[in-house]
Amino acid sequence: MNQSDPNMTSSSPMSRLYWSTIDKIRSQMTIADEILPYLSVSAICTTIGLFLCGIQICLRIRERGTTEGTGSAPFLIAFISCAFWLQYGVLKHDNVVIFVNIVGFMLQGCYLSYYFFMTRNTRLLRKVIGLEFIAIGLMLYAVNYGGFKDNGRETLGAICVILNIASIGAPLFQIGEVIRTKNSESLPLPLCLACFAVSLQWLLYGLLVHDIVIQVPNYIATLLSVIQLSLFVIYPRRPTFIEMEDPLYTVNKRINHDM
Repeated sequence: MNQSDPNMTSSSPMSRLYWSTIDKIRSQMTIADEILPYLSVSAICTTIGLFLCGIQICLRIRERGTTEGTGSAPFLIAFISCAFWLQYGVLKHDNVVIFVNIVGFMLQGCYLSYYFFMTRNTRLLRKVIGLEFIAIGLMLYAVNYGGFKDNGRETLGAICVILNIASIGAPLFQIGEVIRTKNSESLPLPLCLACFAVSLQWLLYGLLVHDIVIQVPNYIATLLSVIQLSLFVIYPRRPTFIEMEDPLYTVNKRINHDM
């Protein structure tokens, strides 16, 4: 097994334990190397699929003819998050992270543009978008030319974690609503399943490439997704009244009642 010192390998228990450990590590590295390409493709596909859910939101805005009842926060957070993650991927030379966030940045930019075109409150949204572009510009300058050039990956990674946790924290409001009403009707099951699949895959990817920046937010996201999915079992869906889903029905009912 080891031609350099056959006596040690054949007689010493410590030597046998050492070589056994090395064999296990090599075996695990081989498995990781085999899994990583497939996991990368799967994570890319599911993440882009999750990004495409924004199309449904835009179609709903188009049907209503207004953005009322639909906030811009998810688009805004995802837009700046993809920009920062894209730069992180460039610094890390991670093609998977780069590709996913190029697609995400472009899609979120399209969604945000459509939302801006359809909303009435363009003044506030214009200011927020302007601040985001300033933040992205400052980040690019700081990482490539400024004081963060040497340790830019660590600093940028910390910011990416904060942005991800901020976007992950949004579902907590829905969880509180479900617990209050004891009804999981307000939670979109397909989206919850998609979030769980995406977060779990990126968590595994982060473990395989030994990247704590990818691991931390996706560990939290996976945990939150498990909590969300458990609510479908604890608080089963119950049919809601029409007026809970259609504000126009509620208004007409009140008018008829007053008459």
